[in-house]
Amino acid sequence: MSWKLNEIIVSRTEALPIEWNEMSPSGRVFVEIGFGNGEFLEYLARANPETLIVGVEVSQWCVTKGARRLLAAGLSNARLMHGDARFLLRHCFAPESVERVYMNFPCPWPKTRHAARRVTVPAFSDLMNYLIAPNGSFELATDVDWYAEETAEVFASNSAFRSDPAALNPERPYVTKYERKWKAMGKDTWSLTIHKDKKLDEVTEREEDWPMEGEAKTQKSVKEVIDSLKGREGAGVGGKGHWVFRDAFISEEGVGLMLVITADDGFEQHFYLKAIPNPRGVTIKVDSVGHPYRTPAMRAALLSALAAAND
Repeated sequence: MSWKLNEIIVSRTEALPIEWNEMSPSGRVFVEIGFGNGEFLEYLARANPETLIVGVEVSQWCVTKGARRLLAAGLSNARLMHGDARFLLRHCFAPESVERVYMNFPCPWPKTRHAARRVTVPAFSDLMNYLIAPNGSFELATDVDWYAEETAEVFASNSAFRSDPAALNPERPYVTKYERKWKAMGKDTWSLTIHKDKKLDEVTEREEDWPMEGEAKTQKSVKEVIDSLKGREGAGVGGKGHWVFRDAFISEEGVGLMLVITADDGFEQHFYLKAIPNPRGVTIKVDSVGHPYRTPAMRAALLSALAAAND
């Protein structure tokens, strides 16, 4: 079954945003953020066979486990993405392309230094405004009362949304393993539904369809190019994000590898740039192993390497 995982896990993003509606039998798309072991995701896919269900999860193990679960269940109307939802939902989805978004019992991040990770920050409601279509909804289930209250307050400050009152110990169509365990301990849960009533005032400009390689016409050797890159860092395209070059290697075949670390709005990637000799100079390309996403910081790192090779 492992060889079929890529039928479920979406990892190649040559062109963004991804046309999710074209994968959906009806054009409808639901998203679950942080799907964990995948049981609620499986429920959504079974209960909505004509809708594409997209799960986004930061844990690679959970993504693999979720894909196996969906394959074992024979469900073809679900896809999974591995990574930080704050980046993936903004860049891999078209504006207002999702009908419903679900989050089940996310970590409330109670410490002040972790506050930016909560759904109770204005940036999250802005992201949902970008993602969710008019008349769509965001549904949160939590075991923390103040988390539900703060979420409702933050969304209330955005005129595109209205909130139902938080429901205490609601009857839910599907109860997850975590929720069953929590209830068995006699503890409370809350459910909150946020409705989107208005269209976006303006659509955020999207990145172009950036290439993943370029050629430098240079007299420099691969080693000279690689040595000139070590320790360089800078901002992403348009000032978005940050990149830094770390360790470098030269293979016996004379191909250089430069480790790059990028960060885009908290979304971090580690990948390699390849420097390959050719008759006209050096080709520099993003190594596709690991399927890194085309972020502003990645693009800037590639452009910086090409500029250094041409100096």
